[in-house]
Amino acid sequence: MAGDIPEDVSSETFGIMCATLLGAASTAHSELKTGTPNGVVVDSEDSTMILVGAGRKALIVAVMPREADCNAARAKLEELAETIKLI
Repeated sequence: MAGDIPEDVSSETFGIMCATLLGAASTAHSELKTGTPNGVVVDSEDSTMILVGAGRKALIVAVMPREADCNAARAKLEELAETIKLI
């Protein structure tokens, strides 16, 4: 697939940790018997990270300033994820 991350960030580690976040959310939901989560949102002091599953072996991650319209971004990410699932 593709990625646009800073040079000093390990894309492999970042990808693994993002998959772990989504996997942990899935396990937590499974324990509660509430279905499979579509994504995870992580807020920090200055940014929001949105992770959306895009099939069994893909996910989409976007990091944006907290001031960004995260609901609109998530809607676009979910739309993109549906397209990726078809590939």
